[in-house]
Amino acid sequence: MSRVPVIALLTALAGCAALQDVVKATRAQMTLVEGLRQYDAGEHDASAKTLLSAIEMGLGDGDRATAHKHLAFVHCSANRERQCREEFRKALAADPSTQLDAAEAGHPVWGPIFRSLSGTSALSAGLKQYEEGDYAESVKNLQGAIGLGVPDKQRANAHKHLAFIHCSWNQERQCRDEFRKALAIDPALDLAPAEAGHPVWGPIFRSLKAGR
Repeated sequence: MSRVPVIALLTALAGCAALQDVVKATRAQMTLVEGLRQYDAGEHDASAKTLLSAIEMGLGDGDRATAHKHLAFVHCSANRERQCREEFRKALAADPSTQLDAAEAGHPVWGPIFRSLSGTSALSAGLKQYEEGDYAESVKNLQGAIGLGVPDKQRANAHKHLAFIHCSWNQERQCRDEFRKALAIDPALDLAPAEAGHPVWGPIFRSLKAGR
């Protein structure tokens, strides 16, 4: 066989594969839409099955997060808190920017569950960004975690790292304020040896801890 027909054949096969991918993605999205319709209609059991099928078909990150979020709603509605939390975790793993709209966030069961998990996710992202030296983005996520109401120990840790960042930026007043907030939440808070040895924030933290 000559080279030209071979290239033409390979091109045609590649085109077929691409078309199959498009068809598969479209089918998955249509299945997702049906699952959401069933959820809105109150057909929760049917919706859960359809949403799981859509996920198995291969949704993009944003659509997968939407599917897992609604699966969480279904489980919370059925008082299955563990499964609800797990689906929210999967939604945030697929798309860390996942949020609830105003009506969803106000739900008395899943609203607080999502906020706690979303806050933990934001805190983890903020701490990772801090370690990588991406301080501007770290501040956004650490403040976001605090706003979402993470547990006390995590909130104190967020304030502590915000203090580190402000000290690194030579913003001593803001650094002190963040340390004060951290110690108000967790009076037993202390710095790790490597943190305590820092020439800027180490002495500031020790003076605040001593009440001076």
